[in-house]
Amino acid sequence: MPLGNIFRRRSPDAGSCPGCGGPLPPGATFCPSCGIRVDEPDAQPLYIVDRTTGLFNERFIRPVLEDELSRAHRYGRPLGVVLVEPVPDGRAAGPEADEEALRMMGAAVAATLREVDTPGVLSQHPPALLAVLPETDVAGTAHAANRVLEAINASLATRGRRAAVGIVWIHPGQRLRADAVIEAASRSLHTGRPELLGR
Repeated sequence: MPLGNIFRRRSPDAGSCPGCGGPLPPGATFCPSCGIRVDEPDAQPLYIVDRTTGLFNERFIRPVLEDELSRAHRYGRPLGVVLVEPVPDGRAAGPEADEEALRMMGAAVAATLREVDTPGVLSQHPPALLAVLPETDVAGTAHAANRVLEAINASLATRGRRAAVGIVWIHPGQRLRADAVIEAASRSLHTGRPELLGR
């Protein structure tokens, strides 16, 4: 066995991933935690999935946003972005309660968006959910944001929490970078007004 495998592999158990040690569903070909192919001995973990929410992590969602921005620029297509953060409630809930709230938010977002949309988690404080909505105009982005916020707040209501949403719409044909779009989405979230970029 190559020396690297000794350090990388954490558990010989057939029910766990050889790369990250996470549990494997029966008959799984790919690990749901780190993305490696479980029957390939030299595969390296990708770690593109956030373990708390099951959504894509920042390592994956930022390149997706960059790719969609490039595609929107090249083909003159609209692009919408939605950013969701939990609203601080002033209570000292603790990290476990925050993690549970984030998990509930992730499930609500995943159940609400279209199949062509890509949701992910930004590793900031507090963590925020980012949804990339390709070929979506202003009205479609606002509609998606309303649906996402309604689903999340309905889910968090049992915990006495709620979330806020920021909306960005990129005018077709504009060339922007992911950092500028995320910054605009954060501004929108804090001001309560949607951001229209490229006009």
